[in-house]
Amino acid sequence: MKTWAIVLLLAALAVPAAAAVIHDESVNGDISTNPAAPTALAFPVGSSTVIGTTGNTTGTVDRDYITFTLAPGEVLVGLTLLGLAPDNIAFTSFNAGATGVVPSGATIGDFLSGIHITAANIGSNLMVLFDTASVTTNSLPLPELGAGTYTYLIQQTSPILQSYSLEFIVSGPVSTASSTWGGIKALYR
Repeated sequence: MKTWAIVLLLAALAVPAAAAVIHDESVNGDISTNPAAPTALAFPVGSSTVIGTTGNTTGTVDRDYITFTLAPGEVLVGLTLLGLAPDNIAFTSFNAGATGVVPSGATIGDFLSGIHITAANIGSNLMVLFDTASVTTNSLPLPELGAGTYTYLIQQTSPILQSYSLEFIVSGPVSTASSTWGGIKALYR
């Protein structure tokens, strides 16, 4: 039994895990531009990809607002920028709660943290920047978010249409259900 578990574990480690696409605007429709009614997404433990566009091609800024909840024991440990084109400075932020705000001088203190990103950040864990390089009044005390409900915003105010791809990485307790690796782990406790 132990040999079989080790073989399965090695096989799983040999194949890189791919992030599940949770929302792709080209397939699932536009992400909400309304800070009072963000698009609700569920990020399971593991990696989840969000693909969208933002910009100001019509004279109105197309901001993308997403709300999500992390259950007790879950932590958002990574937010990897997978793509950003064309290369131009974008603003991205987190708010506590199920609604967001429109960025302005009057709302700068309302953010948990906000940062500027460019294509130079592709492949980087942006959570570190939310801790160390916030351009808003507040910054995250650690490069992570714990249990709670949050709103995420990404915007491009220049007169361009900017595509982005983000990978949200959530860690959490290992399940001990018999259908998971936690079940295998439980055999050896």
